[in-house]
Amino acid sequence: MFRRRWSGLPADPVFGPRLQDLGYFINDIDEIRSIEDSDYYFKYFLTKNTRWNERQRFVFNNAVTKIIHTRLETAGLTKLPLPLGAPTTGPHVPIFTSTSLATKSRVVLFFGEPYQALGVLAHRVIGGCGGITRGSALGFVHALCGQQSSAADASPPGVVLTNPGELWWWPEGGKGLTPLERHMVPMASAVHYGRYHNPRVNEVPGQRSVAEHVREVFETVVMGGLVDKEARVDVIALGSTADDVELYLDDDAVWAKVGARLNSLAILGGCHSSSHLRCEGFKRFLEERARAYVIHHTPLDTPISGAGGNPGAGTFTSFGCPVYSAGEAQVTETIFIEAQPAVLRWIQQVALEEEAYKNEVLEIFGEEGNGITSEELDLPWGAPEPETAEAGDQMETNGTGDGVDNVEGRVQNSNGEPGSDQIKATDNSVEVPKTDIAAKEDTPKAMQAEASNDKAAKSDGKPIKSDTNHKPNFSPLEPGLEAKDMVELVAEIEDLKLHH
Repeated sequence: MFRRRWSGLPADPVFGPRLQDLGYFINDIDEIRSIEDSDYYFKYFLTKNTRWNERQRFVFNNAVTKIIHTRLETAGLTKLPLPLGAPTTGPHVPIFTSTSLATKSRVVLFFGEPYQALGVLAHRVIGGCGGITRGSALGFVHALCGQQSSAADASPPGVVLTNPGELWWWPEGGKGLTPLERHMVPMASAVHYGRYHNPRVNEVPGQRSVAEHVREVFETVVMGGLVDKEARVDVIALGSTADDVELYLDDDAVWAKVGARLNSLAILGGCHSSSHLRCEGFKRFLEERARAYVIHHTPLDTPISGAGGNPGAGTFTSFGCPVYSAGEAQVTETIFIEAQPAVLRWIQQVALEEEAYKNEVLEIFGEEGNGITSEELDLPWGAPEPETAEAGDQMETNGTGDGVDNVEGRVQNSNGEPGSDQIKATDNSVEVPKTDIAAKEDTPKAMQAEASNDKAAKSDGKPIKSDTNHKPNFSPLEPGLEAKDMVELVAEIEDLKLHH
């Protein structure tokens, strides 16, 4: 009999804490490259073992985060623990604020995504093409240094970098971790499943969720005295964190306290529908002083929708504010990286125009160049299909199994339902005469009557014996069937199953 000891399990892999220990360096264009071959970026798939790859990624991310934080402190930001006054050796969530935050007449409040570390925008950019500054909040902070707070104040605005991602406290490491990193921490062996979540140990009071963190930032930083009472606040929110920001502001009591202090709101990659909004003041603010950026195929800053939304845009636009394209962004975490110049240019415009600023009224329907009008979008069946199609279009069916090449669409009958006898084919050599279809429609009815007579003759008032080889002598996919005929046939099939 064999017995396995805990000591026999494979040890968890250990990596050095610095980039050089992992085999990487930072080149002269601020990109992380391999020491072995400088043409290569960070390599996640170090081995075929997932645990080894995750541990390397964990150490790599920590090394990069330390570099980012050091640079942010050099740029004039300081770390602040939440809750305020919490010891840095115990559970807390750090944020970055400008050193002279209390003296600023304008403050930019930045909410990142809920799975990124403090100051990180996208590791795919940090460890790949683009580099550390572009893939982190460093580029954003440096760009704000070139702005002015208002028309009367030429000094740059203050900055608050919130931290909705690192809410899981890691006691052994003395820091918060993201939802992904918490499973990459060192374990007893390389085959342990993961870390158990203990609310008493792994949660930070008042920071248990993104919603709580958003509320804490507004109530402690913005309204708690760290920001001047007369200062205007610009809010930039990414991903699902933007939804939590909107949920917090969409409250009459909250809006009464903070609404007058907000200067603008930029939503990047959110999806909170305006149909769920309750606070009239916040609704009006979205229409007049907010905008959203979404992934779209058009160039950066191209208008996609007005405040009322655009059902034909091919993407979510029901934000309650004007919607613009994020340019070359393909995933949510890169939206702000690509749209950053447009976003910063817009919040600067709002700050300079002050109370006089209002969003331009946009009326956009459908995609650019498709010719769809607002009246067509209001039709119950949506935008109409073109009457003709080019040769080689894919075969479509009339819903009854009868296929016709190059069929583009069907005409609505008098009841508002598509009629199988009104198919329009673009192939000039193919026409479906109405008489042929009518003849086909008589066939299933006759078959149905025959099946009913046959059943009555066999049963003779008695239950039919089970016959596993018995099958109905008609096909439910018979061409030319109308909806009512199909319903009758389905009922007949169910009746036969019941007797069997």
